[in-house]
Amino acid sequence: MKHLLLILSIFLVIQLDAKEQCSLPPQISNLIISKDLSTLKSNADILRNYRSLQGLCVHLLAFREGALVWKMFLVTNPKRSSGPFWFLPHDNENSAFNSAVYATRRYGGGFLSVNTNGHRYNMGQDPNRNFAKSTQRICSQQKAASPLYTDLVFSIINYYKSPNLPYLALHNNTNRGGISALKESAKTKAYLAYPREQVKKGIGLSDEDSLIYIAGSQANPPSRKVQALLNAGLNVKYEHVTPQNNDCSMSNYVVLGLGSENYYNIEAQHGKTATQIKMINRLMQLIFTALNN
Repeated sequence: MKHLLLILSIFLVIQLDAKEQCSLPPQISNLIISKDLSTLKSNADILRNYRSLQGLCVHLLAFREGALVWKMFLVTNPKRSSGPFWFLPHDNENSAFNSAVYATRRYGGGFLSVNTNGHRYNMGQDPNRNFAKSTQRICSQQKAASPLYTDLVFSIINYYKSPNLPYLALHNNTNRGGISALKESAKTKAYLAYPREQVKKGIGLSDEDSLIYIAGSQANPPSRKVQALLNAGLNVKYEHVTPQNNDCSMSNYVVLGLGSENYYNIEAQHGKTATQIKMINRLMQLIFTALNN
């Protein structure tokens, strides 16, 4: 009997510890509408990754700002809740979600993923064009002011993200679309890690659609940063951000709103989860190596 009671007490301690490990920022505790993974299986992202999400902390939160109701999945690793933390603004980018689950299991930390029932926009608003602290609408693609959205997203990110780690995002793009390592604009410059002819073939890491997006306030990116990414076999696209060309994206807010250039967005083509995971591993190796030197 004593042995049984001891086993039961140990089991209860383990269960209590497991619950305590699913820590939440205090400001979102009243926004949680579900924390039971089994009740979230109707969502395609959750169902597709259901086995891999076992053992992770999965919360669905919701809040309203103006005419828009926002829902987001917050997924964290209870064994290592502080670590790399990813933002996924587009619910139609399935490989990004799959890759984020992988990254959370392997590296700890977690991710915040906007849930819009599989659509790219939320009632016409691009979630990645909705970052602005101003009480006035300041970007052409922003429908209304978003101080609550902006504060809440970054308060969650900063709660879990280790202070010495960068701001991270995951996206998927279309084949040879606008987000390409072969295309530049007045705002962006591209740098290839592979010969141009190889990049045109569209295979794996050398694909023009496989790239690391970075941003900064200077006309040219830090050469050492770009070279390190190229040496790791990662194509690079640099965005020059100014108040005049601000588009209210996450990258622009990190530069203008937070005064930081410690930002990486991993872009891979829709359906190329294996490629995006390889890019995560290479970027994480670069980041952790730099921190240890």
